[in-house]
Amino acid sequence: MPPIVFLILSFLAVFSVAAVAIYLLYQLLTNFQPGKSRVLADFRKMRAEIKEWSDQLVPWNKEEMSLLSLRQVNQKIKRGMSKTAKGIFTSIYHEPLVVYSYRRYISSKENAILYARTSQNEFAYRINKKGIDVNIDGQYAGVLKENGGLYGGRRNRLLARINRDDELKLHPIIVGDKEVASVQNPNKTDKHNPRAFQFLRPMENKEEKMFMALAILEMVQESLKEEF
Repeated sequence: MPPIVFLILSFLAVFSVAAVAIYLLYQLLTNFQPGKSRVLADFRKMRAEIKEWSDQLVPWNKEEMSLLSLRQVNQKIKRGMSKTAKGIFTSIYHEPLVVYSYRRYISSKENAILYARTSQNEFAYRINKKGIDVNIDGQYAGVLKENGGLYGGRRNRLLARINRDDELKLHPIIVGDKEVASVQNPNKTDKHNPRAFQFLRPMENKEEKMFMALAILEMVQESLKEEF
């Protein structure tokens, strides 16, 4: 091999290794502590990736909400530098009702984003050590603290709360000062296709969206608990 060719090949090899190293370092840094622009870009990407599923969702109404189950179809989980998951929660009759996409960044504690929607509403969550910022239909709703309380509004008051005790068969959700319904704990049921919710009282539209914001988050996190 001519010396000049050997030098060129050696240079290309070194350049390729350096380029890969720079790319991996960039991925590590942006996934370790992603900035606001990166997070927003990821939300847009996630929404686009599941649009085909979103377009197939059955129209959402009170009856369909009562039929929602913990069963998923098309669940896809990817483990890597940034862990991702997506899937569709169906009704007990296997109709697609809720679609979601989840991305976890590199961190010792959960540092992630979650996008989910029904045919009617969309929910976005920014999860980090300070709490979980909750957005409903593009509007900031509040922050969910470790104690299960969702705080928001001008006075940062308690808007809703969920009891996430793993020992409970049902995780009750209170909106305002009224318990409206509970989410089934998947680890406390022996049914193959259990209904996701048990209702205590009818909900107005605003109450339903608040309930669903907490319920969908609970369903997704429970379903991924053993995966990551």
